[in-house]
Amino acid sequence: MLKIYGWRRSRAARCMWVMEELGLAYEQMPLNPHAGETRTPEYLALNPSGKIPTLVHDEFVLSESVAINWYLASRFPGTLLPRDPQLAAKVLQWTSWAVTELEPPLVAIMREGRRAKEQVDAERITAWHGEVHRMLDAVLEPALAGEYLLDGQGFTLADLNVAAVAMVLPVFEISLDPHPRVAQWMKRCFAREAWARVQQRT
Repeated sequence: MLKIYGWRRSRAARCMWVMEELGLAYEQMPLNPHAGETRTPEYLALNPSGKIPTLVHDEFVLSESVAINWYLASRFPGTLLPRDPQLAAKVLQWTSWAVTELEPPLVAIMREGRRAKEQVDAERITAWHGEVHRMLDAVLEPALAGEYLLDGQGFTLADLNVAAVAMVLPVFEISLDPHPRVAQWMKRCFAREAWARVQQRT
C-alpha cells in the first residue's frame, strides 16, 4: 500500500507524478500546511519536521521529495530510471542540479514576493532572474539537443525532477523566449498524461 501525504500545490506533486508515470495505485492525503494539518501529533510521528511530502509504503516511511522519487523509480522498475549505472548517475546529476542550483533562486524570488509590497526588493528579484537565465543558458539549453535530457532514453526521472522545479518559471515571469529548447522541452514534459492526472488531484 502506497500513501502520499501532501497536497498538489506542493512538492508532493513531484512524487504523485512519478507514481502516475509508473501506473501505481496510491492514496493521497492532501494535507494543507497553512491550516496546521502538518503539525498534528499523528503527522509529526511520521515526519518530525512537519513538512510535506511524506511517503508511507507499508511500514516504510520516507520524506524529502527527491528521495521519494528515487525510491519509487528504483523500487518499481520502469522507464524512469535507466539500469545502466552511468545513465542512472546522470539522473542523479540532473536531480542534484535542479535542487541545489536552479531551485534556490526560484525559492528566493517566491519568498521576496511574499513580503509586503513596500518591502519587496525589486533589484534582488531582478538579480535572481538573471541568475536563472544564466543557468538555463549555460546548462539546460545546451543539454537539450534531443527531446529529453538523457539522449536516446526517452522521458526519465531526470526530466521529471528538473521539470518539477522549472515549472514555476512562467509563474515568476521568467521568459523562456531566450531559451527555445527549454520551452519546447517543458511543453513535452507537461503534456504527458501522467501529469494531467496529477492536476486532477487535490
